[in-house]
Amino acid sequence: MLILHVSPFAWNLEMERVLAEVLRDQRNLGNKGDGNWKAVAYSTAAQILSKRFGVHLMADNVKNRFKLWRTWYGIMSDILSQSGFDWDSTKYMIIVENEIAWNEYVKSHEEVKRFRFKVIPNWDDIVDLCAKDRATGLGAENALDADDIMSKETNEEEVIHSVSFDLEGSSSATRKNIRQVRVERKKG
Repeated sequence: MLILHVSPFAWNLEMERVLAEVLRDQRNLGNKGDGNWKAVAYSTAAQILSKRFGVHLMADNVKNRFKLWRTWYGIMSDILSQSGFDWDSTKYMIIVENEIAWNEYVKSHEEVKRFRFKVIPNWDDIVDLCAKDRATGLGAENALDADDIMSKETNEEEVIHSVSFDLEGSSSATRKNIRQVRVERKKG
């Protein structure tokens, strides 16, 4: 039996920022449509990140990272749409103005519990790249569905690549962007 050993790999904030820059460039080049990135976007990002940081990334690493961002975006935007929760743009995390409201919300949304003190310093990048992809309506994947899927993929990714997913990011404009996207969706 052949056992492959893959060196541990952990995303850091600088890599996250470079990934966001590359994906923005790819979006501008037309390598994103209908919420999905074209294969060339993922492979280009993998090549650039590998070269710049001296790591070996594959397109699937980039794709999985973006899926994680989308999951975080879904969960966080749901939290921030609730009364009593806001975004702290200096600490890069949610502010809970009402503990009772938080505890009630967590009862019906178990997946949010781990986001209570989660620092996400690249939140603005996540919003920029994920906000327009968020599906709504009948058949749309909800945050719990996405979290379940990502947990399985994350566990597989961690086994294969020992990837660390503890990130952090954002600004006060972020919450306004989320609200604006939600208003535009309701109108459209």
